[in-house]
Amino acid sequence: MTAHESNMDYLLVRWIASMTAVEVYAIWEWYAEERLTRALANSPRHFLEENDIRGLKSIPIGLATVLVRGGNRYFDFRSTGDLIDKANRLVGKSENPFRNLPTQVKRYLDTLGAIRNYVVHQSDSALVSYKKYLTEVYNIKSKPEPDEFLNAIDKRASSLTRFKPRLVGLMGTVKQAIDHS
Repeated sequence: MTAHESNMDYLLVRWIASMTAVEVYAIWEWYAEERLTRALANSPRHFLEENDIRGLKSIPIGLATVLVRGGNRYFDFRSTGDLIDKANRLVGKSENPFRNLPTQVKRYLDTLGAIRNYVVHQSDSALVSYKKYLTEVYNIKSKPEPDEFLNAIDKRASSLTRFKPRLVGLMGTVKQAIDHS
């Protein structure tokens, strides 16, 4: 194998990690929308009471989808805190499927969201957010690009998947979030 071929393999592995992070976060977004839509359709009382809607006892799944999306073509939330707030408004705190997400899971999900945004948008504000999460969650002072960060082995004692690539830990976080909601 030539040095050029070896470098191409390395770059491909890094790119795959970035695209996998984007896909994993898309899975989380899809799941969150579906879970909240089902929660609203199954437990509409809070929404109906808060919006003074009389004469209805249920919300069909199609209408629940429209309500969860806020009339938009897709569901959007900026962080797990934003997701929890939206769910509280729609189904109330007692029926909120995301209310019991562990703090550590929320922090990793928000980090994954920041990685996704930076990979996809490459904007200055996405870079600031990405760096902020790497500092706050991983205590990283010199921030690598996402593809390098995701492939790096996580050696922290507090890691969910110690001695594995960080991407593996973030993927596990999405599984934990789904299991807790």
